[in-house]
Amino acid sequence: MPTGAAVTVARAGKGGCTLFSRLRKGDCPLFRTRRSPCGFTLAELLIVVAVIAILVALSLPVGGRAIDEANQVQCRANLRALGMAVLLYAKDNDGALPVSDVMDGPHPRLVAALRPYVEDPRPYYCPSETAPERLCTDANFQAGHIGYFYYSCDKKPANLLLSTFLRLDVAWPRRLYNTMHSRTWVASDAWFSGGPTAHRAYKKGVDYVTLGGDVQFLPETPREAFR
Repeated sequence: MPTGAAVTVARAGKGGCTLFSRLRKGDCPLFRTRRSPCGFTLAELLIVVAVIAILVALSLPVGGRAIDEANQVQCRANLRALGMAVLLYAKDNDGALPVSDVMDGPHPRLVAALRPYVEDPRPYYCPSETAPERLCTDANFQAGHIGYFYYSCDKKPANLLLSTFLRLDVAWPRRLYNTMHSRTWVASDAWFSGGPTAHRAYKKGVDYVTLGGDVQFLPETPREAFR
């Protein structure tokens, strides 16, 4: 003779829904949770979204720094190519480097003089530069607006945004020859008084190329190192 508990279980089995089968189906009222149709509660979805947002926010500075470092590598390669071009020009012109009008540009005379040595316009432009007049475009290149300062030129710069040091302390005109000191600056990233340079990871960092063909980077203000 079956006991009462056994009868209860047996009757539940005849109805096709034992306690264990209902647990497997997730249909037991004691264990039912309120979930969204996709299987997650609203709280769970919010947590997932928050975690993704935090990971994205953490990755942005790292990604930005990596891009800037890659641009710096390209910038140095551009300046090295530009330095080689002006030295080749000097070799063919009694040691004199090509002369531009003004250090901060535009530089149509420089671009015209180097045309036999630099066919691709990209070496004239820093990939980190964002100023419209220093971007690598056909219009800028045709007008002689390049992305770098060039230091063999006739006129004293008049741009008041430039460092007072460059406008007043440097002797202009400044004609460069390949017989001068090898550490003499030929070209560099653009830099202005009181403002950041193109390489945003550094407040005043600039790349520059010398008469010796070396390309160097200064993480701080270039004023003291300029020669």
